[in-house]
Amino acid sequence: MNTALVQVLGAVAYGELKAYEGAKAEAAAATDEETRLRFRKVAAEELRHHKGFVARLEAMGADPERAMRPYRTALDTYHGRAPGDEVEEAVFGYLGEGVADDLLQWLRKVVDDETAAFIDTVIEDEVEHEAGAAADLRAVMETAPDGKARAARASRTMLLHMLWSGRRGATPMVAFVRVGRPAELLGAILGGHARRMRAIGLAPFGLPIPV
Repeated sequence: MNTALVQVLGAVAYGELKAYEGAKAEAAAATDEETRLRFRKVAAEELRHHKGFVARLEAMGADPERAMRPYRTALDTYHGRAPGDEVEEAVFGYLGEGVADDLLQWLRKVVDDETAAFIDTVIEDEVEHEAGAAADLRAVMETAPDGKARAARASRTMLLHMLWSGRRGATPMVAFVRVGRPAELLGAILGGHARRMRAIGLAPFGLPIPV
């Protein structure tokens, strides 16, 4: 059994479970039917992802609950933070989807063919999820006072929160690094962050782009 890969899939499976819970809560809190239906769809897809990664762990002969257990503290801490305002909530959603997409794109290159094929179906859903999060953020930035400056601050807050959440318990990023090819992994994450920040008119780490 590939222990490093089991650890990564355990982290991803639990992350997908937290994504499901988050989307389910968004659907329940929605004030209009269109938003409610959108997040119900996202929740159903995230649950499918979770069950699929659990199935891959079982196929490898691993205990899914045991594989996920080390990452509960860090991911519960990260997802348990209440957003400070609507701008921060939108930034966390957008960048969070982006990090997940980049990790999955990298992961599919280092797993077996059957797992890679499943990850491809997950990525198809996540691309749509990220597009929805990007649209939400752009709408908030356009309507909220000082929207761009607040989004810049929120992006820095998110990065700090990700680091802080990993202080206790195992962190998913460490699990990914153990698989190998850390330079490629870091490049994928930093490159994706820079690309997404520029897409909303900000430089990496929340610095405004000079006009």
